[in-house]
Amino acid sequence: MQSGWSVHFISPDGKTRIGPWLLHDSHDEVLKILEWCDITPEELEEHHSAIRRWGCSSAVVWLTDPKLAALIKRGEGWPWNGYELRQMKEAGKYPPERLTLANVRRATAKKA
Repeated sequence: MQSGWSVHFISPDGKTRIGPWLLHDSHDEVLKILEWCDITPEELEEHHSAIRRWGCSSAVVWLTDPKLAALIKRGEGWPWNGYELRQMKEAGKYPPERLTLANVRRATAKKA
């Protein structure tokens, strides 16, 4: 049984992360993300099939320029991956505060 769901976006080069990793509590929340991405019926069926078979999935979606820009903007100051975010959530520290220069300076000053 899944204990949580994570979603992330990779560029067509298959290497470059676009935007943040997102944690979700249910598959329904993941399906809402896929709807936002305008997933095709064929890709959605493949997603469901992969979830049934392996418990994980990847799907190809074609984002409009505004949606791509929104993902890139949302990813600013969000360097964590799904594994790190799940650890934070289990420790009661989720969602983390976005990393900004001011936040880093404040955290550094507390340690000094």
